[in-house]
Amino acid sequence: MYRLIINEKEYQYPEHTTFLTVAQQFQKEYDDDIVLVLYNNRLRELNKEIPGDGTLSFVTVMENAGRKAYRRSLTLLMQRAVYNLAKERGTTWQVKVLHSIGNAYYCELGEKEPVTEEYLGALKEEMTRIVREKLPIQKRSIHTEDAVKLFAELGMKDKEKLFRYRRSSRMNIYSIGNYVDYFYGYMVPDTGYLQYFDLQCYEEGFVLIFP
Repeated sequence: MYRLIINEKEYQYPEHTTFLTVAQQFQKEYDDDIVLVLYNNRLRELNKEIPGDGTLSFVTVMENAGRKAYRRSLTLLMQRAVYNLAKERGTTWQVKVLHSIGNAYYCELGEKEPVTEEYLGALKEEMTRIVREKLPIQKRSIHTEDAVKLFAELGMKDKEKLFRYRRSSRMNIYSIGNYVDYFYGYMVPDTGYLQYFDLQCYEEGFVLIFP
């Protein structure tokens, strides 16, 4: 059994308990979703197992680290939805997140394919469907050489070139189902956490709007 100090009280949990299990136990005490934990003063993702005795506090989407995790995860969700629509329609599936505009990211489709209201409606519907399915957001650590090969196979030429010059021997990649991409930072446990967003046409692309 592991001893955790939470809100100045001691609790015991069996080995192989995840932080997610603990967060779900305490969620009712918080108005906003718990998306990360601070374990012995280090941020941890909820899907990780408790490694031993320690002090634990919860990070919600209202805190800086929680907001960033939500944005990263929502971006991955959007990319997965673009990928799904492209497979259905036989069009380009790549999407580029170019820069932030206020509380949103400005994005363009590959080859600057024009974005229509009809397309954004379909994209929002697909994102909402994936949210309802509560698909796990999975993390894997792989060798950088394997990542270069993976992104080459997926047609992600920019990332293939980027990681050819990466000095670190390993890197983390995240996936929703069979869609894989690289992100630096923490993610929420599954797509069910990502129900708050909007999409709007803007210039030659669109904006992904965060809550």
